[in-house]
Amino acid sequence: MEPDAFTFYNIYFDETHTDNDKLLIVVYYAFTTLSTVGFGDYHPKSDVERLVASFILVIGVAVFSFIMGNFIEILLNYKAVTAENGNQDDLTKWLGLLARFNKGRPLNKELTLKIE
Repeated sequence: MEPDAFTFYNIYFDETHTDNDKLLIVVYYAFTTLSTVGFGDYHPKSDVERLVASFILVIGVAVFSFIMGNFIEILLNYKAVTAENGNQDDLTKWLGLLARFNKGRPLNKELTLKIE
C-alpha cells in the first residue's frame, strides 16, 4: 500500500463499505472521540487527518460546553421561578395567620399589597 493511500478515508470509505457502514463508522468515531473514550479501532492515519480531527475535537468541546452552559442556566432559572412561587405560598399562609389574629377579619388591602 502506498503511504498516501494509507489514510482513514481510503481504508474505511472504499467501495467495499455501504453508505450505512460509512455512516456508522463516522458516528461511532465521533462519539468515542468526543467522549474521550477513543478505543482506537478507528483513528486518523495521516497527519492531515490528525489535524482535522484535532480541530473537530476543539470545536466539539466548545459546542458541548455552550450547550451545557445554556442547559444549566435554564435549570437555575427554573429553580428561581419555583422558589419565588414557594415563597408566595408561605406569604399567603402568613397573611392568613395574621387575619386569624385580627379577630377573623380580613386584612386591609393596602397593607396586604405593601407586604407583598
